[in-house]
Amino acid sequence: MFNKLIVALMPLAPRFIIKMVSKRYIAGEDTAAAMAACKRLKAQGFLTTVDILGESVTTDGQAREARDSYLELINIVTENQIEKNISLKPTALGLALSADLAFDYISAIVKKAHESGVFIRIDMENSPYTDKTLEFYERLSGQYPGLGTVIQAYMHRSMDDVTKIAARGGNLRICKGIYKESPSIAYQNAEEIRRNYLKLVREMLVQGAYVGIATHDQYLIDETVKLIAELKISPDKYEFQALLGVPIDKRLEALVAAGHKVRIYVPFGSEWYAYSSRRLKENPDVAGYVLKNIFVKN
Repeated sequence: MFNKLIVALMPLAPRFIIKMVSKRYIAGEDTAAAMAACKRLKAQGFLTTVDILGESVTTDGQAREARDSYLELINIVTENQIEKNISLKPTALGLALSADLAFDYISAIVKKAHESGVFIRIDMENSPYTDKTLEFYERLSGQYPGLGTVIQAYMHRSMDDVTKIAARGGNLRICKGIYKESPSIAYQNAEEIRRNYLKLVREMLVQGAYVGIATHDQYLIDETVKLIAELKISPDKYEFQALLGVPIDKRLEALVAAGHKVRIYVPFGSEWYAYSSRRLKENPDVAGYVLKNIFVKN
């Protein structure tokens, strides 16, 4: 309750307080900080994916700038001894403005990534963009195999989408979903979401498609580990995924020690405020953790 109160009062907090919080979730504001974070995580046995913070641009110029930033990020990733893996959001590339514009910009990024041996994950956002995001993935994945997208377990449609993509041997990250969606299109009950999540992961594994198991829910992690053992799935067909800063480090380290791949999502950039605010709303317990570490000296 106390942690939720902190989050409720967050809009009244000075930005410097939120920036302290952001340090847990965000590698920094520039590529140098992101590369340093990825190298540190690599030394701990983790894989990584990097992402430039920002979404829902309002002008073509902003979308073009985002495209150019991702093209440069591909260069930087290939020059550093880190995992060649990048995530991007379609609305950051202009999807809310024009589907054609966004497709052109994402295509340019995916093409260069393919030439550089870099994997691109097209992230999923809220429901107005689901169809176009999956269309982009379908159009590009046939030509560029180093490409994946995301399915959200709380959406009613997700099993149909997963079945189609799994049958084609696609590459999916499965997550619960964080956007506020209508009960008419999305499950609202936590147990229903959990059940659907496990069904989606099972479908990917049974079909032999590659799946990123993206969750901080330790019940889902445990159940998925059991499922992998039950189906005798090879470690090259799946990975666990987590956000930078989410406080389940020991569980993630245990997964690595047990022979599972674990990838950490490493965001960076100047748009730290909106991202940190969203992370705190998703996980209020972190608010109390951060506050304690600000004011209590060891």
